[in-house]
Amino acid sequence: MKRSMIIATAAMLALLSPAAAHAAEQYLLGVQDSLRIYVAEWPALSTNVVVGAGGEISLPVIGQVQAADLDTAQLGQLIAHRLMEVERLSDLPSTSVEVVAYRPFYILGNVTNPGEYGYRPGMLILNALSIAGGAYRAPDRSQWDIERVTISSSGELSVLNLRYNDLLAQQLRLGAERDGLDAFPPAPADAGPELLRALEEQQRIFDGNVQRRTSAIASLQASIRTTEKEIEALDRQSADVATRRQSLETELEQVRELAKKDLAVQRLSPLQTTVAEVQRQQQEGEIARLRAEQTLTDLRRQLDELDQVRQADLLAEIQRVNAELREVQQQRGALSRLLSGAAFYSADLAGPAEAEPQLRYLVVRAEGETTTETEVTETTRVLPGDIVKVLRAAEPALAVRP
Repeated sequence: MKRSMIIATAAMLALLSPAAAHAAEQYLLGVQDSLRIYVAEWPALSTNVVVGAGGEISLPVIGQVQAADLDTAQLGQLIAHRLMEVERLSDLPSTSVEVVAYRPFYILGNVTNPGEYGYRPGMLILNALSIAGGAYRAPDRSQWDIERVTISSSGELSVLNLRYNDLLAQQLRLGAERDGLDAFPPAPADAGPELLRALEEQQRIFDGNVQRRTSAIASLQASIRTTEKEIEALDRQSADVATRRQSLETELEQVRELAKKDLAVQRLSPLQTTVAEVQRQQQEGEIARLRAEQTLTDLRRQLDELDQVRQADLLAEIQRVNAELREVQQQRGALSRLLSGAAFYSADLAGPAEAEPQLRYLVVRAEGETTTETEVTETTRVLPGDIVKVLRAAEPALAVRP
């Protein structure tokens, strides 16, 4: 996309979203991010997409939409306004965007296994280092083997703890939706910072789901009321037509009697035509009422099934989350036992050892058309798409081709 188009898009989003002033604090989308799009009452637009090499996503009806360098809220607003413009809608459609899978990060330098790895939310430099096998050491030092296991297992355990908190928060949200609660349940009294963060994210999802369900119910109820009024109007119209038909048929019988006496013969043919037209109107009214009744039946069935379908989806989600929780708990237990064993054997091998290597960490990060390289610490957050360079303290920086 040309620079002028990017500036125009950013200017429009600044007007669309009150939170645009805080965009720097939000996660900005980029190439390879996998997204889940939901547009209320537009199933063709509710789909999963991947941000392409040009930073765009392709959607039915509205075509190409620039997603790179926007957060999920801004992209949702952009999709909603584009749809309203293309389809000439009177109201802005309810739209949400969720990141399903983040683009990968890259780590190189003084690590055991440099390369491309899948990003995990909440990742720190220390987690990235552990995923890459820790700082590189010569393979013939058994003490370092144990230390490497310890570092790697500690990093994995830290990531599993983040995942465990995310699953607990999902479990709480799904239970609240299953029970039909209107408000998100309070956080447990012993909740730590990571669980509180996960609960805040799930509360936003909960509020969005409640709003969408309320809107869907209100839309169906409004359609039901409209169809009921249409049937009432058709009934009144049918009654009027029936009365008129009866009157015309009575008049037609009288004219036929007169025609037998060669009186009022000229009135017979027009009156027969009028009676036939009224009969046709009556039949059309009956057909229109049958169609309206079928529409009303369908709308009431959709309203009845709305909660049933949602409950089935929630039960499936709850089963999935419970299975993942059990799996994470088993992995945490295995890693804890591994760390305990490593500590036990490390005590047996204690003795003169090589000093812990002093490491430096650099992060190369692309922000729009600008690429920056910043020296960071092991507790700095890693973002999707980052290139993490791990150096010994005395090593010069590795060059990364822009």
